[in-house]
Amino acid sequence: MSRGLAILSLLQITLFLVMIKTPPALALSRFLGTASTFASSNSNLERHVIHHLTEESTTLTEAIRSCQTQYDKTEYTPAQLLNLGSIYTMSSEKYKSYFNSNESKENNHKPQRTTSCTLLPPQTYIRIHWEPRRFSVTLTEKNIIYINDHYAIINKPPNLPCHSTVDNRLENVLHQFTNLTNKQALLGGRLDHDTTGLCVLSLGINFLRYYNLLLRTKTERILGSESFTPIRKFYRAACLVNSQSLKINPELEIKHYLVNSLSAPKLFIEEKSEGNDLECKLIIKSVSDRIEIDEDVRRKWDVPEEWEEIVEVEIELLTGRTHQIRGQMKAMGMPLVGDRMYYDMEKKEVEVEGEGDMCLQAFRLEFEEPVVGEGKMGRKVRSHEERSDELGMRYSCE
Repeated sequence: MSRGLAILSLLQITLFLVMIKTPPALALSRFLGTASTFASSNSNLERHVIHHLTEESTTLTEAIRSCQTQYDKTEYTPAQLLNLGSIYTMSSEKYKSYFNSNESKENNHKPQRTTSCTLLPPQTYIRIHWEPRRFSVTLTEKNIIYINDHYAIINKPPNLPCHSTVDNRLENVLHQFTNLTNKQALLGGRLDHDTTGLCVLSLGINFLRYYNLLLRTKTERILGSESFTPIRKFYRAACLVNSQSLKINPELEIKHYLVNSLSAPKLFIEEKSEGNDLECKLIIKSVSDRIEIDEDVRRKWDVPEEWEEIVEVEIELLTGRTHQIRGQMKAMGMPLVGDRMYYDMEKKEVEVEGEGDMCLQAFRLEFEEPVVGEGKMGRKVRSHEERSDELGMRYSCE
């Protein structure tokens, strides 16, 4: 190899290594010594993103439009992206501090969501989510199951996230609830965006603290083998089975360990490893008769040929881990209908969230509610249930 080619190869390797450790725009700007733009779409966590450093003073709208034109990503106007919350900015000083791995990444030193046009000085960092994920489902008054001065119980429809996503601040339960009721709400518990059913919204910080205490107490008591808990959650799920699937008896407690990882799908194992695995428990309350999968259902749900039948199970969730029901049922050879993420965990390319409907419904919720009256304070169990035929209809083509 000639000296010139060797130097070129060394420079290419250096640039590659820098880009692994730092955001693309920063890696390029350090290498070239100038402001730059870089588009990224090869990561599920950083999906369809443009990183940009301004060269000179400009308006945010003009900077967005320039980047969109450069990469021919003009599906949304700058105003639409700003309104959705798809734009993040950070000043030059905070930008340099943020990407220095030796310094703390506090919230005020992270890129901040920007929803209005502003004048930007040179070397301002801009992150543009040019293809924000959209959720067309709308929350209505019929979805509000119960409401008082302290909290609300919502029957969340499928394909609607509970809170804002990194690229969409409008299309979610919290924002739509505020639009419906003119009440600011805090999330008491999260359901996956394609899970339907009951979730709690707190209408003040005091109830949120109380509800979070119930959740912590529940987990501590369950892991400590105590039978009584101050909060109980029940789910219905339609699961795929075949001749190899385990036969499950009602009232059977299932335990796995969740391998601690930021990536998805999650891995649930039967024996605790040497890592910081999290204990997961649920109880199978009931199991229906098996229903044969016909070709229409197979096409609708993109069901792999290895699965032959469907059963509907009722589950009491004892611990609340990420993707717990989805992962534990998959570990038992019974993945959920519509849960494409867990159909085949060996696939290398998988979305962070499953696409389309998933047959999982949080249908009953019980918790101790504080009661004040007649000079005394006590507690009563508040029970809410939403048991419709929706789950069955979602995996039937009739």
